[in-house]
Amino acid sequence: MAERNLLLGKGEALATAKEIKRNSGPKKYPYTLEEIRAEISSSLEQVQLSLSALPKAAKPRGEGVFELTLHPAFLAKSYFPKRILKKAGLRDVGSKETSIVPRQVTDIRDAGKLQATATLFIAGTESAVANLRGLLKSSDIPATLEKELKEIESIRWIQNDNKIRGPLPQGDGPHAFEVALHAGSDEEDIVASFSDFVKVNSGKADLKRRIKVGGLTFIPVYASSEAMVAIASHTFLRVARPMPELRIAHPSLARSTLANYSTMLPSHAAIAPDKAAAIFDGGLGTTDLAVWATEYYYEDTGDTNGQLLMHGNEVTSTFLFGRLASEVDELKRPYMNVHHYRVLSPISGRDPDLFDVLIKIRDALDSGEYKFANLSLGPRIPINDEEVHAWTATLDQVCSRHGILATVAVGNDGDVEGASRIQPPGDMVNALAIGAADTSGTKWKRAEYSCVGPGRSPGYVKPDGVAFGGSNVEPFKVFNPILGSTVGVQGTSYSAPLILRTAAGVACSTSYEMTAIALKALLVHHAEHKRAISRNEVGWGRFKEDAMTLLECPDGSATIIFQGQLEKGQYLRCPIPFPDIPITGKAQIKATFCIQAHTDPEHAINYTRSGMGVVFRPKAGAGIETSKDFFARSSQYKMTERQFRDDAHKWETCLHRDRSFDGEDSLVGPVFDIEYHARESSRGVSPGSAPDVNYALIVTVQADDIPDIYNLIRQRYQILQPVEVTVETTINT
Repeated sequence: MAERNLLLGKGEALATAKEIKRNSGPKKYPYTLEEIRAEISSSLEQVQLSLSALPKAAKPRGEGVFELTLHPAFLAKSYFPKRILKKAGLRDVGSKETSIVPRQVTDIRDAGKLQATATLFIAGTESAVANLRGLLKSSDIPATLEKELKEIESIRWIQNDNKIRGPLPQGDGPHAFEVALHAGSDEEDIVASFSDFVKVNSGKADLKRRIKVGGLTFIPVYASSEAMVAIASHTFLRVARPMPELRIAHPSLARSTLANYSTMLPSHAAIAPDKAAAIFDGGLGTTDLAVWATEYYYEDTGDTNGQLLMHGNEVTSTFLFGRLASEVDELKRPYMNVHHYRVLSPISGRDPDLFDVLIKIRDALDSGEYKFANLSLGPRIPINDEEVHAWTATLDQVCSRHGILATVAVGNDGDVEGASRIQPPGDMVNALAIGAADTSGTKWKRAEYSCVGPGRSPGYVKPDGVAFGGSNVEPFKVFNPILGSTVGVQGTSYSAPLILRTAAGVACSTSYEMTAIALKALLVHHAEHKRAISRNEVGWGRFKEDAMTLLECPDGSATIIFQGQLEKGQYLRCPIPFPDIPITGKAQIKATFCIQAHTDPEHAINYTRSGMGVVFRPKAGAGIETSKDFFARSSQYKMTERQFRDDAHKWETCLHRDRSFDGEDSLVGPVFDIEYHARESSRGVSPGSAPDVNYALIVTVQADDIPDIYNLIRQRYQILQPVEVTVETTINT
């Protein structure tokens, strides 16, 4: 067997600290102070009157919440009216993305165009609103406050019906709703006030099942639709929606038994029996997989049914043994064991049980025991640009806190008009959202049932990618222990654990330790993308199933991995390894950069607290610091209003692109300069107070006139070492 060129590790040893120079000119303002006064004076008066008219029970602390929308030119984190709010005695409690056509623009090219901007949720008393009105009327406004006033586009009071998402249920009886409150961990008085207000309106707030994430509290509420409209007048209620059902599988995707396929379980223990992935699903109910899988269930999930157990067994079997490609294929040896959490019961997904399932998942992952997890379930509801769902908000923070690689099925409603968008928690920025491809062959496309993107920004490229999930023409073939046979199925429920198996295979096949974010970057880096297929359908492309393909470098190329932490206030220069000889022909660089971000769920538009500015300098080795755009916005975004949001791109958590270069002077010691951005509560924060974040950079280089580029790079950069493969792994697909 010919010697293989393996992934080169320890790239981070080449990185050095670097001071990044910035250039910025004076900011143009679309409005004069007089124009701002004319526009928002009456709006502030209306806010004050509306707040005064509310009953005391609907405004804890005497405060009301209203909206302040910034002009699109002032979307960047540095433009936040903190001085105005502090002067008036107001405070921000959240934000969301809004698309508007501003009255005036700072760039004539934007005139008449829909643009993305930030709407801030502002809380304060009547006297604080009066203070802001008085400040606006003042004839002696300090220059710093005047600038902040001129950044405002509009102010408005929030009407009850603007807080309710989705059609209200029919009928006079009580219905289940999920409610998000502007209430953080130290604001129990607001939660208690809301609970009392719900009771006054003949409803019930189930505080036992409330979930606090960041500055939000999510609560199940029982009330009639009419009562829910009245309850929405509680000023700290941010959003209410009918409780969605829980999805585990597409009801119309049938299961078929395949008689001629293998049912012989592997005879060996897992390759890494000391490691286990967490799978949250419908249960196992048998001991067939006991060598590799341990089942945990709860008092309220003891009762079950065949459909749930079938799904749970198939998802677990997919992760353990992979799929069968042909009648002569065999079930493969598991890479690691499974802890299967039976979080579903026949009544799961009804009423507040959607919250029960989430709490079970959160508590299991918060143990810190797992690096790998799979969720082939979640709320059956398309994601919303304005609001982050409780599942997404909760699990994003858990995965960031413990460094977990989670695969999430994006849902099977891709062919349902009006409901085809990816479903929570598939919009997580700290997970891999997996859709389904229709075939395992070369002529693949998105399976019709697989939900589509885009995600919200940040997290715009969703799904992250696809994997074979089965179709009517080619079913996904997986061993079902309950039936004792191989079955043909289809759904994103199977493509998700299939890719988690690939990631686990990488981790278990080498002694080179990779973080969760490095494994995510490696998967994205090697995804197969077809330019003819929209990114909204397949994300970065179809993920590889064979773990070894992620560890090998094809002939004529070299792949290097950088991983580590971006520290507070740190700027890194990452050299792109090339041989120390002139490049006279065509060369190619493919790069993938990922971070595991901290999040602020109450700030949907500024959801990630961590961002990255990546600057490419192709001739840094010649002392030429001129930069070029490598991860261009056009390579991540399509023609939408987000192209007018200049600030969005650097808050994405995953960047990926390959670029070609031609000419002797096109590349001379190229580098990536990485700047770590940080923000909190919609504002920028000083570098010294920013939390550290895990990052990974994968770079592949090749040059037409340097066929032996791999060995030449190894000779020049001896700190780079091939990862050591400890287990031979092959998946015939």
